[in-house]
Amino acid sequence: MALADTVRYLAAVAGRSDAVGESFDVGGPDVLTYQQMIERIARFRGRRPVIVEVPILSPRPSSYWLHLVTPVRAGVARPLVEGLRNATIARDERIRELFAFPLTPFDEAAREALAAGP
Repeated sequence: MALADTVRYLAAVAGRSDAVGESFDVGGPDVLTYQQMIERIARFRGRRPVIVEVPILSPRPSSYWLHLVTPVRAGVARPLVEGLRNATIARDERIRELFAFPLTPFDEAAREALAAGP
């Protein structure tokens, strides 16, 4: 989901009594796997990622591997890898019923984030 869309939702629910104590799923219009997202971002950056699938998710060894091959520290990578265990598809559509606005497609959101830099 694009940062601008997330901020728009946050601004929309601020001060609304019907949103107090509620939680909402928010997601972009595209449903992609992590691999699809990595491949698209790599393509935008002019790279071709090497993806090695492993039969089990092992956050600690994976975080060390990420530390070796990327600038991401193992302590940061571990929670990211751990998060891969969870489905990240927004299934609750209540927020869309309250606030209907066009959502930013993944490719556009990724390009904007890459252009903004670190």
